[in-house]
Amino acid sequence: GSVATVEFQSRASVRSVVTKPELAVRMSGPHKVMVGDDVPIQIEISNPGSGAATGVILLEDVPAGLSHPAGERLELELGTIPAGQQRQLQLVMTAKQAGVITNLLTARADANLSVEAKVELEVIAPQLKIAIDGPKRRFLDRPATYTLSLENPGTAAAKDVELAAYLPKGMEFVEANNHGQYDATTHSVVWGLEELPAHERGNVQLVALPVEAGDQMLRAEGRAAQGLIDQAQRDISVEGVAAIKFEVVDLEDPVEVGGETNYEIRVVNQGSKAATQVQIVVLVPPDMKAISASGPTQHAMQADRVVFAPLRRLAPKADTTFQVKVQGLGAGDHRLKVQLVTDEI
Repeated sequence: GSVATVEFQSRASVRSVVTKPELAVRMSGPHKVMVGDDVPIQIEISNPGSGAATGVILLEDVPAGLSHPAGERLELELGTIPAGQQRQLQLVMTAKQAGVITNLLTARADANLSVEAKVELEVIAPQLKIAIDGPKRRFLDRPATYTLSLENPGTAAAKDVELAAYLPKGMEFVEANNHGQYDATTHSVVWGLEELPAHERGNVQLVALPVEAGDQMLRAEGRAAQGLIDQAQRDISVEGVAAIKFEVVDLEDPVEVGGETNYEIRVVNQGSKAATQVQIVVLVPPDMKAISASGPTQHAMQADRVVFAPLRRLAPKADTTFQVKVQGLGAGDHRLKVQLVTDEI
């Protein structure tokens, strides 16, 4: 027989194209917005690579000062972005707090792709700050002037500003400057201002009359657009004052040597507070002699004086009278001296 031998060789080849996907994110938005307004952020995400980017996801942590209806952590799945293509998106948030805010956006994809983009903006907002300056202690029926200051320490103008001062029931309105309008139903004075620019301050004055003793409180309230409000108060202690007036009159003048005359001492409390421990002391000159005395309190006769016991209380607008009868011992022009002392004076 015969033997045949067969030999053969086979070859195969393959060609692989390697691609590289990439991610690029760009954000833009307003540089300055008013608190309460919407903040539109334009987002452009692209794939400048040579292969399709798959499993693309956008991640957003809403920064403090901004808000979004969906919450603080946002996530959006974009799927696949082919090479050389891009997507245009808009993220709308709301400005809630004044200040400089940095918004950070992260884009992720398969193959451990991750990029970040930042955009910075300033949220501006007006503010109101109210203060009251004036006396903390006043006397009845003595007008008091109070200065109310309204300041905007914010970064934007405050619109439609209204300032109101609410008087306590123990104080009456007298007058106000800068067109302040008194409202009797609310016992308040109101001022209006269309706009108060940022970092500006204004003052108004109010004159009030204390009519009741005791602790009083003057309250001020400022309001403006966008729900701005601020309050201030001033505690006031209202006291009465004892204003003592007295006069001395001789009922008979002149008199002969050895003759007698009466001196009448009338004491009046013209103030708004009771005077306490009202005491009269009459000093008799050497050429006169005190014979008798009368009055609302007991008295003591001494060699050169008459001392009345203190009157415990003399009410406001009340009066009382003391009398001293003297005898003339020598010729001449003689003067009786009267001293008045109270707890207040």
